Amino acid sequence: MGRLTTPSITRRLLLALLVAYMLAWGTMLVLAHISMVATGSGEFDKEMRSVGEVVEQVLADATLPTDAALHGAALKIAADGQRVGAEGGYLGFQVHDAAGRLVARGGSEAAPLADDGRLGFFVVGEGPDAQHVYRRWTADHARRIDVQQSVAARDQVLGAGLSSAVTVAQLLIGFPVLLLPVWFAVRTGLRPLLGLSQDLAARSPADLQPVRVAQPYRELRPVVDELNGTLARLQALLQRERAFLADAAHELRTPLAVIAAQCDTLKRSRDAAERDAATQRLERGVARSMRLVNQLLALARLEAGVEQRLEHIDLADVARDCLALHADEAQAHGIELGYAGPDSLPVHSPGHAVETVLHNLVGNAIRYGRPDGRVEVSLAMPADGSGECVLDVSDDGPGIAPAERGHVFERFRRGAAATSASNGSGSGLGLAIVQAAARQLGARIELGDGLRDDTQAGPARHGLSVTLRWRTAGA
Repeated sequence: MGRLTTPSITRRLLLALLVAYMLAWGTMLVLAHISMVATGSGEFDKEMRSVGEVVEQVLADATLPTDAALHGAALKIAADGQRVGAEGGYLGFQVHDAAGRLVARGGSEAAPLADDGRLGFFVVGEGPDAQHVYRRWTADHARRIDVQQSVAARDQVLGAGLSSAVTVAQLLIGFPVLLLPVWFAVRTGLRPLLGLSQDLAARSPADLQPVRVAQPYRELRPVVDELNGTLARLQALLQRERAFLADAAHELRTPLAVIAAQCDTLKRSRDAAERDAATQRLERGVARSMRLVNQLLALARLEAGVEQRLEHIDLADVARDCLALHADEAQAHGIELGYAGPDSLPVHSPGHAVETVLHNLVGNAIRYGRPDGRVEVSLAMPADGSGECVLDVSDDGPGIAPAERGHVFERFRRGAAATSASNGSGSGLGLAIVQAAARQLGARIELGDGLRDDTQAGPARHGLSVTLRWRTAGA
């Protein structure tokens, strides 16, 4: 029972073929009916015209005994009626002289018709008693020939033809004969797909090599190509994650080694000053480890697509809150924080991603900026109605050399100036996190020169400017 309820391509194709076969038969029957009953060109009317022509030839041939010849024609009509299964008369003819007197008749009995001036094919009467008539005059216009056939006779002949043993046999035998080649073609055509599924089932979870299918069908080739493309992307992702884990382990090893060393120093030291120094180093190691772990978790959440829902946020409030949270750190470095933008900018946007971008960019600017420098967050919404937000974080620190800007978004990648400014304490994950958050926002990232140095003449600019642009709906 389960096999019958499970969707099947083979069963679907066979059912479609059955429906198509029945529709084709129905169409053929309709066309056959039209070809039989069409006025003037149908088989019934052709037969009536043929009878009329034969009767006219008999009347025109003086060498033939008229009565005997017409009687023979009547017998032929009766035999045709029996052959096609019509009972009670199939076709009849009547001959009238110019005065309208009936002079001869044959075939089925029908009431004589008066001359109403019509010629050719027409219908008299209504309903079951209706008669199809074909009327013509002899060449000398001395005799009027009426060939008549009832509607009931036509329906009887059509019904007998459609329900005949030959027709039923064609219907019952034709479908299996047509079905078997199609079923065989479907089964053999789906065999490569079955082989592909068996090949995938036999693979180990670690086997991400491309799928090889010998002579795949043209319709199957896109599936194989897309599957191989997915396997290649998955393999690249796994390699990247392995490299990430290796780099993370390497980065965590240093602060953990510092923590372990300072713990050992604290246990062995008897000098208060030495213990205080070890405690400070231990605190720095713990802080660095916590920051690195938090960055790793943030990066993992962003790349996993967690918390992508749109929220009603005010970008101006988010920017000012971020600056307030970093105020103590900035004051410790003697760095001035500034904001340039509207008092309020409500939008629908992934709030967590915006906060992540701001906290990492402002934190990096403070950490790697020059002492007594400046960090400025600017926010704008163009007046052209495009709905594009522009967020910029700039500083006047050492910046990033143009040659290095193409690589700073790589994990654990630190520029030379940043490494020097942080004494090697940075993790190299800040801009990688910013890039992952920007992908959630659908934002473009641009790197440029930072703030202008007002202490020097001219338009000299120093530091780094990180600008994000993304489209968002106003709240």
